[in-house]
Amino acid sequence: MEQHAQGFVETAGLVIAILVADAMAKAANVRVFMAHKVDGLRVCVICEGDVAACQAAVNAGTGLARGLDGLLGSNVIPRPVDGAERLQQHMDEMKQRKAARKGTKEARQLGAAPASAPVPTAPSLAPATKPVRKSGKKRG
Repeated sequence: MEQHAQGFVETAGLVIAILVADAMAKAANVRVFMAHKVDGLRVCVICEGDVAACQAAVNAGTGLARGLDGLLGSNVIPRPVDGAERLQQHMDEMKQRKAARKGTKEARQLGAAPASAPVPTAPSLAPATKPVRKSGKKRG
């Protein structure tokens, strides 16, 4: 029975994650099946294969990311439990619900603005004029 494993390399940035995914795929016989945006700039590259191949791929990816000052973490899980994919699906659903709530909140904020609010205009580009004196006396 072949034992499968999953390898994870978390990076600081998408470009580094792409480089890491390339290095992982070239270093060992693994399948890079996901680059998951964690938050902000953090991206987690996930591969699967046999335990030794995942370990070799993660070592290659961490070495590259460390050299670019973009390594945030790494791990290899030998024989992950069946249903670990469900956790990822659950996380994706949570992200979608959060994005939907954020969109609804923004829509409410836009809808709450009064219709009679003044429309901002660009400042005049005409040259400024000097104020006109009302008295005919000259200051001396």
